[in-house]
Amino acid sequence: MCDFCNIATHKKKAHIVYETEKTITVLDIEPVNEGHVLIIPKIHVDSIVDLADEYVLEIAEVSRKLIRTFCEVYHASGYGIMQNGGSNCALGHFHFHVFPRFPDDGYDWIYPEGVKEVSENVVLKLKRRFREP
Repeated sequence: MCDFCNIATHKKKAHIVYETEKTITVLDIEPVNEGHVLIIPKIHVDSIVDLADEYVLEIAEVSRKLIRTFCEVYHASGYGIMQNGGSNCALGHFHFHVFPRFPDDGYDWIYPEGVKEVSENVVLKLKRRFREP
């Protein structure tokens, strides 16, 4: 069983912030800022593509509650949401990062070098393959 499955079933200790029937929200052990949490579904999947709609909706709902909480507790000026899925999900279990942001907190995106196309050609390529759920 993976670490997040063990956390979800309370077999592994974690700092639990919030829990529902479908999700468990815990403090990240390597936070961007204080209050950084992981929202973990209580089913084992590595990609949002494989996550049932009701879990996705609940994760969005919990995220909104957390963001409101960040504003009240930390007077956060913003927030960050991040997720890596599929083969980029290093821990093998889908999880959603939500964290408070502050001016000059030092967190930033790092972009790979090189030119990336931004054009109608890209739009058409995506539209041709876009699928409704």
